[in-house]
Amino acid sequence: MNMVQQEQEDEQREGEPSLQLAESQFQTQMEIVVEPWKKLIIHELLEYRFEDLAKLVATQSVQQGGTAIPTISWAEGVAFLISPFPDESEVIIEEKLKGIIHYNTVLFALKPGFEAEIFMRGSQIRINLIDVGTNEIFRLLAGTLKEHAKIPASQNSAASRVPQQLSAGLQ
Repeated sequence: MNMVQQEQEDEQREGEPSLQLAESQFQTQMEIVVEPWKKLIIHELLEYRFEDLAKLVATQSVQQGGTAIPTISWAEGVAFLISPFPDESEVIIEEKLKGIIHYNTVLFALKPGFEAEIFMRGSQIRINLIDVGTNEIFRLLAGTLKEHAKIPASQNSAASRVPQQLSAGLQ
């Protein structure tokens, strides 16, 4: 090893403690805060039978070109789609900074059992259900949607057992 390389290595080693010290000082000065949402405001609820909600999602997917697999969120026995207000609005951004979320519309249907995939029209159209029940907001939302439901769950579960209309499962 020549003298120049030795001097460069010595300089690197000398700089390491100061870098560690700077990181340590930054970590003690840095405060990380997790601030949960305080309120969720839903401006419109639209309830469907599950079969009708799935048909609506499938139809919209086909009309938009059908390149992606449509997805419906599911938690605690409720399938739902959320239509939030766009973040471009200064009012919405201000509300979010206050801890308030605004949903324009929530479409939902009672669906007691979770299934990862739903197939419609035989197997021509596939819809994914995503279990979002690990998210506390979605669990609370599902509970609220159940309270507002007017269509009995029995109408939803009966429709999902008819294979010609809606066959479910991993096929």
